[in-house]
Amino acid sequence: MQRRREFGRIRSTLAASWHFQALEGADLDRLAEIGRLQRLRHAERAMQAGTRDRLWIILSGAVRVSNQTPGSKEYVYAVLGPGSYFGLATAVHDAPFPADARAFGATDLAAFRGDALAAMVEERPSLWRYVSDLLSRRLRLALLIMRDNSVAPLPERIARRLLGHALSSDVRGLQEVQVRMTQTDLALMLGGSRSRTNAAIKKLERLGLIRAGYRGITILDLPGLRKLAGPGVTAY
Repeated sequence: MQRRREFGRIRSTLAASWHFQALEGADLDRLAEIGRLQRLRHAERAMQAGTRDRLWIILSGAVRVSNQTPGSKEYVYAVLGPGSYFGLATAVHDAPFPADARAFGATDLAAFRGDALAAMVEERPSLWRYVSDLLSRRLRLALLIMRDNSVAPLPERIARRLLGHALSSDVRGLQEVQVRMTQTDLALMLGGSRSRTNAAIKKLERLGLIRAGYRGITILDLPGLRKLAGPGVTAY
């Protein structure tokens, strides 16, 4: 069977993703076969309003996931990078995605229809357990975020958030890892003020752990940031 040009790119991203790399090779092949490349410009939505029944995996760039009700302050859930995903629960339950997901910079996604995913897991019922594990990890991540934002010191929260975003893709052997997000979005995710967040970032820069730049923060010392973050960091 002739494969589409994007098959190799989707397959390699899946194999490097912390979330999907534990799948067997045949399952990674099948998942890459049903994925469709979706290219977005900066700030372009990943889906139209009310889009249902989709799973998206980030191949390159980043996706800013947020929510805002009329008259309220915007809440930023995450700025997801390569190897991360969103929309799995909507694909499984055929429900509309409950947040706004927009490209942060030029971004490429792999999009998977829910019916194609359902057919895949019906052929391999054991994959339902993998899907269940992914959903339970997301729930655990949400609980960890609530805990961190309530009790963890701000520098520790920054370290945990940056590591969580970086670890969605394979970082082994890398000297530096860039996490795509603004300092303003980081403050919104952490529930802190912009001024306090910036002060904490400058402190981490002085320690040689990170370097803040335009639309991104570069991790310079992964072991040092891990030590500051403490145990239990979960990939986004």
